[in-house]
Amino acid sequence: MSDTVKILSDEYIREICRLYGDVYDDRIEDSRPPSAGKKNGVVDRREAGLDWFPGMTAGHKSLAAFQRELEEIHGIRLSTSKIRKILVSGGCWTTERSREVQHLFFLLTQKSEENQGKVLAEDEAIREISRRLEISTELVIMNLPYLKVVNRLENRSKNAIRCERYRKRKAEKENG
Repeated sequence: MSDTVKILSDEYIREICRLYGDVYDDRIEDSRPPSAGKKNGVVDRREAGLDWFPGMTAGHKSLAAFQRELEEIHGIRLSTSKIRKILVSGGCWTTERSREVQHLFFLLTQKSEENQGKVLAEDEAIREISRRLEISTELVIMNLPYLKVVNRLENRSKNAIRCERYRKRKAEKENG
């Protein structure tokens, strides 16, 4: 991996975190993200940030609300899963699950007394965490910070470009 790609990736993570503008931590009282969307055509007051008063813990944007904001205001299209992973990588999103997954990942991939000096490769550690916590490997990966770079940046691999072309052809074929 080139240093340029790593720098782009780090800058991208910082920018998305800056746009999110807050830190979500489920240990802070009343920091649950609000449900996304409107209720009976009316904007959810927490989602709009209208329910905050000085001295109160701020209501956080839901990932879905932030996803809409990114697309409508900044022209950035990302899934809520990718947004969560970017926020996790930038230290702006932490939950009991993400802390547990990250702790286990660190233990399994670093030499320590707890793992009797047996160090696992990243992919093996992910599978082991999945087995221990009885969750999917995708959920484990989603709760880990990016280990290398953020996907879908300007400097994409040849395979990523091929995959995008394939998806476009498939969509064109389905649409007529």
